[in-house]
Amino acid sequence: MTTIGTIVDDEVLIEDEEVPLGPVATAAPTATPAPTATPKPTPAVTPQPTPAADPEPEILIPDEEIPLGTVTVSDKLPQTGESSPAPYYAAGLAIVGFGLLLRRKAGIARRRR
Repeated sequence: MTTIGTIVDDEVLIEDEEVPLGPVATAAPTATPAPTATPKPTPAVTPQPTPAADPEPEILIPDEEIPLGTVTVSDKLPQTGESSPAPYYAAGLAIVGFGLLLRRKAGIARRRR
């Protein structure tokens, strides 16, 4: 049996990284206005820390064997290409010929008038 890839231990722990919350805010250099005295409001409700959620249990996903299928061997390759364009060319020539015939008959009919 041929194994392709890297063989690892059965108990490999993959830790999920935290999702980034967005770009880091940087202070843009701007002209600073003259400081003015502004009173700071006191919050009406004091914020309470939220209790930390229990960490989720670790989920172990075992590696599964890749199912091997059977291959049928035939003497000729499968036909996966397009059909011949010759019938389309013949139909196009027939339409052009019919159009030329109608044009000629219409020209003869106009001359007789």
